Amino acid sequence: MKEILKELCFFGSLDDNQLDELAKISTIKKLKPGNILFYEGDAPKNLYFLIEGLIKLYKYNSNNQISILNYYHTPSIIGESATLQKTPHQTNAECDTNATILVVSFEKFEEKFLKDPQVALGIIMQLVSKIKKLMNVNLQSTSTQKIAQLIYENSELFTKLKKYKIAEILNMTPETLSRILKKMQRDGIIKYTTTSIEILDKEALGELFLGCSLENNSLVY
Repeated sequence: MKEILKELCFFGSLDDNQLDELAKISTIKKLKPGNILFYEGDAPKNLYFLIEGLIKLYKYNSNNQISILNYYHTPSIIGESATLQKTPHQTNAECDTNATILVVSFEKFEEKFLKDPQVALGIIMQLVSKIKKLMNVNLQSTSTQKIAQLIYENSELFTKLKKYKIAEILNMTPETLSRILKKMQRDGIIKYTTTSIEILDKEALGELFLGCSLENNSLVY
């Protein structure tokens, strides 16, 4: 458990003793496709961290049809806005694949950690980093950037999900996805088949969405 916690940037400000205490109030859940993490209107009780898998957030529109708002893939914190503000969840969160979730009791987390100003500030900075990343994703205008970033951060999704699902996550057509993957393969950046993907040139892949050398950048999750 402690090793998993160390990998989460959200807890980057915690020392070893604090991580030991955090492990005591954390559990790991294994969920299947269709399992619900939380429903719209639920009172938030936990912090949820997606360790492995794919989670979709959605609402029902006036015609009782599902409107997908976002997909989360590893590593991600999910629904933290409602939890930190202690307001009902505004969306439904459902597993789209088999998923591994780290669940932290928020009541105990607040009592043991958020009352420490240094810890609270560290967590706030991690949330700010997440917001910046989301803003950068939304500002990205090309399909190539979106595909390159997903491969760089979570290439295993390309071996677990069908092409149409990847295209849906990235909000593009399957034809556009296929065209760009083929070009990346021709350029020697990746090796891709319908069942596997291999990164051949990680720096070149990163430059496609960062726009500069990876040596001068770090990815914030």
